[in-house]
Amino acid sequence: MFFPNAEIVLNPFLLVALGLIVGTLSGFFGIGGGFLITGSLLVLGVPPLYAVGTGITLVMGTAIISTLKHRQLGNVDLKFGFCLICGTMPAVYIAERLNQVLDANDMASPVIQGLYFLMLCGIGSFITYDSIRNKAGKNAKTSKMILRNLRIGPEFIYIPLLGKRSLYLKFPVAGIDSMSVLVILMIGFCVGFMAGLLGAGGGFIMMPVLIYLVGVPTTVAIGTDLLQVIVTGSLGTFLYSLSGKVDLLMAVFMLVPAFFLSQVGAMATKFVDASKIRSVYGALLIAGGLAVGLEYISGFVTHNNVLNYAAIIILLGFSAIVSLWILLMYVKGLIVEKLIN
Repeated sequence: MFFPNAEIVLNPFLLVALGLIVGTLSGFFGIGGGFLITGSLLVLGVPPLYAVGTGITLVMGTAIISTLKHRQLGNVDLKFGFCLICGTMPAVYIAERLNQVLDANDMASPVIQGLYFLMLCGIGSFITYDSIRNKAGKNAKTSKMILRNLRIGPEFIYIPLLGKRSLYLKFPVAGIDSMSVLVILMIGFCVGFMAGLLGAGGGFIMMPVLIYLVGVPTTVAIGTDLLQVIVTGSLGTFLYSLSGKVDLLMAVFMLVPAFFLSQVGAMATKFVDASKIRSVYGALLIAGGLAVGLEYISGFVTHNNVLNYAAIIILLGFSAIVSLWILLMYVKGLIVEKLIN
């Protein structure tokens, strides 16, 4: 099927399958699915900026659905998420402008693919290494809480009409007694910049940051992360639509199936141990990084069909296996829950 905006021919059934996979993973891991969908579209040959713009549009849709379900489960810290959003919004705009400059100089493809490879493999390797150490009993405490305990800026500020207000707030849902708003804004800005540049909601970066550097419980990190992904995705979709880099037809083919399975993925987090969620997540990121890396290398090889097919098999194959595992955990959890009740 020909998609006129991106000017590419793709199998629509493949896009539907991508939507099913992204929806499941989005609800379960709180990642919005941007790294997977943008990486997949790049592997399928979609032009980089269209892959980014269309990917972030799908991210917005899946994040809205998944956040509503996680909100019902009590996994969303609204106050913490709002602070993240305030830092995220200007960063997404700056990143989108930078992408336009890179595209004008024919540098968008190598920069986006290169950053995806480094970020996915780097974060995935760290999470996997940490999980192995935990299982071996060598690192009992996963979170280092480095950013939670960081003290920067003044402790109080004066706001007209409101008076003196503390910059160190309490976030009960996230289990934080006191944390600087300035640090949260900094986190939101850094993640938002990478999200806008890569066409992801930033979830695959934000979730590990919240877990490992802030000390937020895994399920709350997933739900709160998705809340900021909504804003990142919405703003990114708006900006890329203005520049005509969103293929809405392509996005619709993926969003409809994602709508249903994102809710199932969110519910499945009730039945899976937090450490197992992190382990599988790390492996998924590494698989995504390897796939994007192979696609990048194929651009320098004369006969690159083998590398292209290998990238597709690694990315979509592993993602499909993880999605099936999530569905099985969900079904198993429902059965056990009914037997207990």
